[in-house]
Amino acid sequence: MAVDQNKIIETCLLAGRIMVEGGSEIYRVEDTMRRIVRKASNNDSQIFATITGVLVTMDADENTRFSQINRRGIDMEKINIVNELSRKFTDGTIDLDQLRQRLKRLDRELPNFPLWLRVLGAGFEGMFLMIIFTQTHAWVDMPLTMLAAATGYLVSDRLGQISRIRFVQEFMGALALGLVGILGVRLGLGHNIDNVLIGAVMPLVPGVPITNALRDLIEGNLLAGIERGFEATLTVFAIACAIGTLLHYV
Repeated sequence: MAVDQNKIIETCLLAGRIMVEGGSEIYRVEDTMRRIVRKASNNDSQIFATITGVLVTMDADENTRFSQINRRGIDMEKINIVNELSRKFTDGTIDLDQLRQRLKRLDRELPNFPLWLRVLGAGFEGMFLMIIFTQTHAWVDMPLTMLAAATGYLVSDRLGQISRIRFVQEFMGALALGLVGILGVRLGLGHNIDNVLIGAVMPLVPGVPITNALRDLIEGNLLAGIERGFEATLTVFAIACAIGTLLHYV
């Protein structure tokens, strides 16, 4: 029985950690973990999750287990797959061992789009959001905005592979896109630097974390909401510092 409980807790913690790393709301994480424990053991559990760790205690067990979270990002595919697997488990389509193995495979081998496609997508995102936010069809600025947005995303993504300090990633990414935008306008490749920067910076702006922070606060998860909101604020501050520095000195 002890081995089964350990397996249940391990599976529960793995699912929760993957969801938090993907940027899920805390109430969704806790609900998914609680459903896994209830289905596997017919017992309730005490779940506590933040953006830095998840904790679970089964009512039938005196031990408490904790899993630390060292990296975070935005990956909706992770959240969707964990939700799908947890639903299959609660419906009886798969058993606990299958759920555990698939979660381990997801944690180890998450499918991802190739880098060139993600960079291209970031470029298109910046270009189209420039149109939305500036309310103007500045055709001459669109190619430069796309190039600047793609460059900023590429620099931020590559730094993310070698550094765990997210604010450095966003700062350097914003610095790179700002340089491309400013130099491009001065070389005649664009017309309005404001339009270019407004659109190009959008792929780096933490819109989802800010939204999730508000949702966590509304749900009553004050600690997670404050943590995530403060992290998003620092990210915005890093981006603003990079752009402000360029506009002042370049």
